[in-house]
Amino acid sequence: MYLNEYASDSAQSGGRAPHAWMVPLLEPDQLIQAISGHMQSGFALVGWARELGDLHAELIPHKLDRASRPRNFDCEKVRAEIDRVVGEIDAWAASNAPRMEGARMHTHSLGEVMSHIAMAFADAWWTVLHSTDAELRHRAWLHLGQAREGYAEMVIEMRARRLRLPLGTSGIRRREVEPHAD
Repeated sequence: MYLNEYASDSAQSGGRAPHAWMVPLLEPDQLIQAISGHMQSGFALVGWARELGDLHAELIPHKLDRASRPRNFDCEKVRAEIDRVVGEIDAWAASNAPRMEGARMHTHSLGEVMSHIAMAFADAWWTVLHSTDAELRHRAWLHLGQAREGYAEMVIEMRARRLRLPLGTSGIRRREVEPHAD
């Protein structure tokens, strides 16, 4: 992991120059801790992960039962906040994550991946706390585990410079509102 401008001992790699192996991403377990609020750090990804976890948790009861949704609850406002956080993560990734030419392109931006894991985390915890169906609880934890594993593989591939991330939609949205210079 890369926090506070240095890499942990576990991230250091056999004599290669630091710029060749340091990728400033949370380890999978750290991402889950950050989403759950059990990790404190000044590292921006930690705060954004927690924010995504809270936002996705806020949506769960309203996704499940629209009829009982309070009239003053604005799902679109929460989704817009999720989009805002995803955009902030993607803007950060565009400046901080390596973009190796020739590396294969991932299908989702870093913000989209982190948002998906936050949603899976919120869904898994809600299911564990509110469902008596053991199979449903198992499937929720399995989905979270699969999302975590996919993130772990993404981090490994990025550190090996075999994977690059798309920029996400934050750049597209910015272009939509900027006047064209014709």
